[in-house]
Amino acid sequence: MQKPVSSRENGFYVLGMETRTTNALEANPATAKIGALWGQVRHESLMESISKRMAKGKMFGVYYDYESDENGAYSLLVGYQVPDLSDVPSGLKGVVIEDSRYLVFTAEGDMPGALTQTWQYIWDYFKQPGSKRAFSYDYEVYESYTRVSVYIAIR
Repeated sequence: MQKPVSSRENGFYVLGMETRTTNALEANPATAKIGALWGQVRHESLMESISKRMAKGKMFGVYYDYESDENGAYSLLVGYQVPDLSDVPSGLKGVVIEDSRYLVFTAEGDMPGALTQTWQYIWDYFKQPGSKRAFSYDYEVYESYTRVSVYIAIR
């Protein structure tokens, strides 16, 4: 696994569909919600309902509203970057990702397996002394079918 790259990112907006979950719920297929959210995004043709897509139409997964840390509840919004939140269609939600410093991790290979391995690496990485997660807004950018960039906000 490649070492993460440090980055400072400007704020932006993402519009999409949301769920609230925990890593404990996601560990059990009977209670997992993220797979169902992705199915809903595909089934309801999210791309067509967001006309002002930016970032060349790349999909984003935004993790936010953390209850505490990786063990607590959090919200996940799957959607697209938009120029503003002036027009939020019914059934969708918008979030504002604030300016922040990030460590950027890269998942490459067969998805979702490569992304799952990258998240495990991220959790292990932050158990070591050094960088501390901010637990504010973390996000994934789906660059292609085999590459996802994961931005983890740091203090």
